[in-house]
Amino acid sequence: MKGLITFIIFCFLTLTGYAQSAQTYFNSSANYYVKDKKVEAMQTIRDGLSKYPNDAKLKALEEKMKQEKKEEEKKEQEKKEQEKKDQQQKEQEKKDDQEQQKKEQEKKEQEQKDKQEKNEKKDPEKDQQQSEEEKKEEEKKKQNQAQPPPDKFKDMKISEEKAKMLLEAMKNQERQYLQQNKRKATKSKDKSKPDW
Repeated sequence: MKGLITFIIFCFLTLTGYAQSAQTYFNSSANYYVKDKKVEAMQTIRDGLSKYPNDAKLKALEEKMKQEKKEEEKKEQEKKEQEKKDQQQKEQEKKDDQEQQKKEQEKKEQEQKDKQEKNEKKDPEKDQQQSEEEKKEEEKKKQNQAQPPPDKFKDMKISEEKAKMLLEAMKNQERQYLQQNKRKATKSKDKSKPDW
């Protein structure tokens, strides 16, 4: 009878110790989990399950932690994908901005080119106006020179015919001079062609 009582006490203590030990692992793991030490919590559960593989609380806690880990990994993956999308969107916006700036630059260059071409078209008109003005000035000079005051010729003792010849020669020299200046201003030498 003494042996039977001892055996019952031993079994009771063993069962009580089993429950406390599994409960101790569960409590330790839960404490780690609450303190956000998930690695330690999971290790404690594994240690507890290695000693008490059939404990329902430890199994349930392990499943709960595995499920949360999967959810965290899923959230982390979604976060990475979102960051990747954001990065791609920023790159696309940057690319669009660069294209827009390029288009604006091309537009400015084209406007400048058009303006320059317009000015070049105006330049021949200005040259034509200038040559017309020069012609008018020449005509005025001719008229003034054609009718020189007779007093000056008398003082110089030159006949009227000689004075007309001198004036005509001076006009011809002036024309030559003006024509040479026009050629120099409008045409530059072509370096690919010989001088002669």
